[in-house]
Amino acid sequence: MKKIINALLTVSCFITTAKAQYFNKPVYNKTYYTWPVGAIKAIVANFGELRPNHYHMGLDCRTEQVENKPVLAAADGYIAKVKVEPWGFGRVIYINHPNGHTTLYAHMNDFYPALETYVKQQQYKLKSWNVFLDIPADLFPVKQGMQIGFSGNTGGSQGPHVHFEIRDTKTDKVLNPLSMGFPITDNIAPGILRLAVYDRSLSTYEQTPRIYPLKKVNGIYSVAGAGIKVNTDKVSFAITAYDQYSGSTNQNGIYEAVLYDEGRPVCGFRMDSISYAETRYLNAHIDHRFRAAGGSYLQHLSRLPGNDGGIYKSDGNDGVIDLATGEAKNIRIIVADPNGNSSNLETSAASSYFFNVRDKFRSVQLAAEGLVR
Repeated sequence: MKKIINALLTVSCFITTAKAQYFNKPVYNKTYYTWPVGAIKAIVANFGELRPNHYHMGLDCRTEQVENKPVLAAADGYIAKVKVEPWGFGRVIYINHPNGHTTLYAHMNDFYPALETYVKQQQYKLKSWNVFLDIPADLFPVKQGMQIGFSGNTGGSQGPHVHFEIRDTKTDKVLNPLSMGFPITDNIAPGILRLAVYDRSLSTYEQTPRIYPLKKVNGIYSVAGAGIKVNTDKVSFAITAYDQYSGSTNQNGIYEAVLYDEGRPVCGFRMDSISYAETRYLNAHIDHRFRAAGGSYLQHLSRLPGNDGGIYKSDGNDGVIDLATGEAKNIRIIVADPNGNSSNLETSAASSYFFNVRDKFRSVQLAAEGLVR
């Protein structure tokens, strides 16, 4: 019994270590920014959430279902750009900061008076209501917590909120704000709703995956029955999953998912940063055919051919699991959020393909022996 317990502890420690080391989490100063809205510290949508044809590229900060809440500079810096448009971000401010980041505040109703006057002057000068202005660095300096305007519902907004982003100023790559210490209470582990299995001897787009509903027993998700049986020797996986924050009923996007084959991490994805140039790769991250037919979002754990999005990591085999031996393999998927809450899905996968080929070969062999006799 002692040997069994020690073995289990060893496996558990290995999996925990592998999970911790598989992705190199970016290191940020978690006290650099403060909350950008003078309202409840809560969000409607998170970074990397799945949307039609794109990822959601920031946080949608709650404004208590009303407009005209104070919008606040998240850190010291200067207003570098302002955009006004009837779609998209509506009225939006870009602030450059000394740490090499740019923060963005979108769907605003009004800018603070001095900036509002400047923008109106430029609109008259350019004879256009739609403007995208580059502003000299010394014109509108801001201090952390300074009110830069009022929240609203402008542009392509579906309701009052502030869309907030943090970008790398040089590359314009968008970074996940939830990795930077914002005070969003979250002690709830992600939920995993279903597992999809793909025959990787075929194109994932030209097949309907086998969908397995999941059950949760003692905190562990699993497939009903005796695991997964497939008639192929190569498979990959996708999941439908969500994250949830304390005090909220919203089902938001997940941060990280990692696939383990016999305790070894083989592939996964994590929403640390996404560029606008790669946001359309969402359609290769999900099962697009399944979604277009009215199904749920299925997120591939492995990178599909042609997907150059930067959210993935793999062991070089792009997360395709080899079942050619015919032996059942232990499969584990760990889904985690930025606060370290995680959920496990555990199952086994085996192929009947090996046995079918063997039996057919044996039948041919026996028939041949009969002819010889």
